[in-house]
Amino acid sequence: MRFLPDTQEMPWGTVEYKLADLGFVDSMACEGWLKGNTLSDIMQTYLERVVGETSFNWYGTQFPVLVKRLTVKGHTSLHVTADDEVAEQRYDSFGKTALWYVEAAGPQAKLWLGFKQDVTAEAFFNACEDNAVEPLLHSIKPKAGETYLIMPGMVHAAQDVTLIEIAECSELWFRLFDWGSEDRELHLEEAFDLIDFKKYRVGNKKDSGVAIAVTPQFTVNKFPLTQALKSTRDEDDTFLLYYCTKGAAVIQADKVNYQLKQGDLLLVPAETAEFFLLPDGNNTELLEVRMDPREEEDIVSEPVDE
Repeated sequence: MRFLPDTQEMPWGTVEYKLADLGFVDSMACEGWLKGNTLSDIMQTYLERVVGETSFNWYGTQFPVLVKRLTVKGHTSLHVTADDEVAEQRYDSFGKTALWYVEAAGPQAKLWLGFKQDVTAEAFFNACEDNAVEPLLHSIKPKAGETYLIMPGMVHAAQDVTLIEIAECSELWFRLFDWGSEDRELHLEEAFDLIDFKKYRVGNKKDSGVAIAVTPQFTVNKFPLTQALKSTRDEDDTFLLYYCTKGAAVIQADKVNYQLKQGDLLLVPAETAEFFLLPDGNNTELLEVRMDPREEEDIVSEPVDE
């Protein structure tokens, strides 16, 4: 399945939703026999045939992940997100864990992720009031091809960079600081107890070769496509998303070829038992998004110091 993008203008650039089932954004299929149907309509009708049993058990009729491109020309405000438990209790919503893939980085590119050192809640609050937050933040000069996992509680912002965000299907986030601007509402008091005030840490990644993110919410693999690959699903009941970061590829399923150029996204439904991934030229690279089986009490691996 291929879907039409939905682009929205922001004060700092643009957000292009590649795939989302959010209500205010509802991606529409643009080819095939489901052309003209929205993702929410498809989910209401086909459920497990599209996403698989694991996803359906946890997320019901909502598609479980979103994919969007953030073209950040200025800089975003400083945000934080909630975990699933808090989001459900307070807002009747899913929380938000996200992966940022750096598609392009400008000369002034910067990511702010967490804090340089442990800070007190009082020190951060005062810094927000005094427009002096940046010295407290851990900053990174990103490069194209890098990935960063944005966990609930981690303060984060971006500047002069193009990001592919793969995230739990939620836009529940809170604006903590806006670099002195008073044009947009802040949620500092509302979200203060969500913030992780510890020094920035990098989470463990499971040693699965091509895996760049392994969380209860989603798994993301990145791999070069240098030769034809055959996928046979067997007991695997997850949907698969493929995003082309470099080159071009073809997904061949049921004797139909689906082109995948750089920047394209395709959804392979869970019921597709067999398909082929074929490189269409040199230097092809893909991101694969999937949902692996979840235990009732899922815990993301404990982070370690960078």
